[in-house]
Amino acid sequence: MSSAAERPSGAPRGQPPDAAGPAVPGARLLRLYPRRWRTRYEAEVREVLRAGPPSVRDRLDLVRAALDAHLHPPAPSLIPPIAAISGGAFWTAAWLAVAIQPAPADWPGYLAEMVPLALAGTACLLPAIIGTWLRLGDSAGGIARLAVGLAVAGHLAWLAAIAGVLLRIDYGASTALATAAAAIGTALVGVALARAGDWPIAGLVAAAAGALMLPITAGWLGFALAWTAIGLLELQAALAGRAHPLA
Repeated sequence: MSSAAERPSGAPRGQPPDAAGPAVPGARLLRLYPRRWRTRYEAEVREVLRAGPPSVRDRLDLVRAALDAHLHPPAPSLIPPIAAISGGAFWTAAWLAVAIQPAPADWPGYLAEMVPLALAGTACLLPAIIGTWLRLGDSAGGIARLAVGLAVAGHLAWLAAIAGVLLRIDYGASTALATAAAAIGTALVGVALARAGDWPIAGLVAAAAGALMLPITAGWLGFALAWTAIGLLELQAALAGRAHPLA
């Protein structure tokens, strides 16, 4: 059922969105898709849904495919690569704010000057890690879904921990644990990409995760440079796709 929702091209054009007709189980989820996708594919997917009520997994596949359709329109989206480059730039600046200090910061290495930069950088990397995972497309199996779930949860926990530092609520072990959670989730996304043969992106994602786990602030620079490289590679591919869009 999910293959129809995720088919990028080649399907016959369907009826316009919101065409009148009987209620179809799961059809409301089709409203999550871009209008161009609905104009082209909605009638076909509705026919698939009429064949039987979609399972929970089918509904999750429809939601994931809707996100994929937004991030991978006919002209490739620039959001994931720009987010990756921005995140890399913010984390480079955060590392520099620490590196120029005459003495190292207390574990886990955060200073007041770099906390807003770290918060902005981590926020940018949320859409970046999701966009990178979406490169898997139809090959994303259960392990890959678990990987991105852990990566998103880890980055949200990391964001909350950095916000706690900014607000002087908490700092120390909780910050380090949240950072480790984000790194583990990122590493699992790298493993999923490697299994799909998506090189060199897989290696760069794994390098970003490994750098983040280093117990020294120099690891932040490696983390930042890895995400910057990912963003530049994805931006190059996106711009090439916009210059030569698929028919």
